Amino acid sequence: MRSRRCPRPTDPSPATGRHGQRHRSRGPGRVGRLSTPWSAGHGAEFPYKPAATDTFHVIEGEAELETPDGEKIELVAGGIYSFTAGFTATWRTRSPFMKFFVVG
Repeated sequence: MRSRRCPRPTDPSPATGRHGQRHRSRGPGRVGRLSTPWSAGHGAEFPYKPAATDTFHVIEGEAELETPDGEKIELVAGGIYSFTAGFTATWRTRSPFMKFFVVG
């Protein structure tokens, strides 16, 4: 399996809050996977709709996902979460938040 590192800006994007480095790994006949740290500041709010399965470990902070039907999912430091493509929610951070995620 090959791995390629792509530098990203150190300041988070206003649209996504992402920063750090991306790592894509591809194997023979496999679709690439993306893994990277991701962070957002306290009070960030945005739509969350993963294009592929998004599995992540919360490194620090707390956030909440609220689904269209009003279900609230608490995300806390130390937790591991996974959401499939097509899942939709509103993401709200309650404190500075960092996760390490793998999409693919």
